[in-house]
Amino acid sequence: MPMVRYDLDHLPEVPAEERKRVAAMSDEEIDYSDIPEVRDFSGFVRAGGRDAAERWSRVEIDLDSDVIAWIGEGYQSRINAILREVMRLTMLSTGEKS
Repeated sequence: MPMVRYDLDHLPEVPAEERKRVAAMSDEEIDYSDIPEVRDFSGFVRAGGRDAAERWSRVEIDLDSDVIAWIGEGYQSRINAILREVMRLTMLSTGEKS
């Protein structure tokens, strides 16, 4: 099979029926044989160019079970988003700069 290259700014249109066919495939049906396996992740950088150690601090916090149930699945990311919005609004109201 010949190699095909595309420019990200000029990708071909994928027909709707092909998108549906691919979306219906299970993981086991996908052929990954032409994708090289990556074993060395040392040069990878997190999205945004910041290392995880710079972006996040691990904390332990006790929350009521009903609060976690209300926030739902993915609660850590959602709690972070809620706190970030409160921080943003507080900074706006006080004129504080980030």
